[in-house]
Amino acid sequence: MNNPHSAILEYVGKKIALSENDREILISSFHFVKKDKNDLILRKGSKTEYLYFIINGYMRCFHQKEGGEEVTTQIWGPGDFATSFESFLKSNLSPDYIQCISNCELLCITKNDHENLYSAIEGWPLFCQNVYETYILRMSERMHILQNLSASERYMRLLNKQPNIALNTSVKHLASYLGIQPQSLSRIRKSIK
Repeated sequence: MNNPHSAILEYVGKKIALSENDREILISSFHFVKKDKNDLILRKGSKTEYLYFIINGYMRCFHQKEGGEEVTTQIWGPGDFATSFESFLKSNLSPDYIQCISNCELLCITKNDHENLYSAIEGWPLFCQNVYETYILRMSERMHILQNLSASERYMRLLNKQPNIALNTSVKHLASYLGIQPQSLSRIRKSIK
């Protein structure tokens, strides 16, 4: 990738006006990192110091039930911000794990650098409000879907709204995210081919 920062500059630039100085500040604040498939970037019970912007790849947020079963609560792909927002914003211990489910190219920003952007870039508070509102709306929509749609409807909705996530996530993680058994998801997939 020639300029890993171009993705975030484009993303932020669609939401708020950026001066050349603002662009330079963003470039110096976000650091490029590569992570391998299955890397855990956050463990339950630890504090996160980073907010990640996904350039390429997929990540998931999950928790473990008492018996060890993993429940995927979020799947993020290119153009998404990923972190334990509760831990990042409030300095709380994370209730979840975050894992790369493919090789990932990421931009990360520390909590301190993120907070400094509030005074360094005029539109940053508005941009962050937009990111957090989007996250809250996604969580609300997810709860509605899990409570009101059948397993087939949940999968078809994901396939229509977020096909890249549906096609680039393992059956095990996707089934957990959709709240169904992997065998049921396999049957649903076969029935629509």
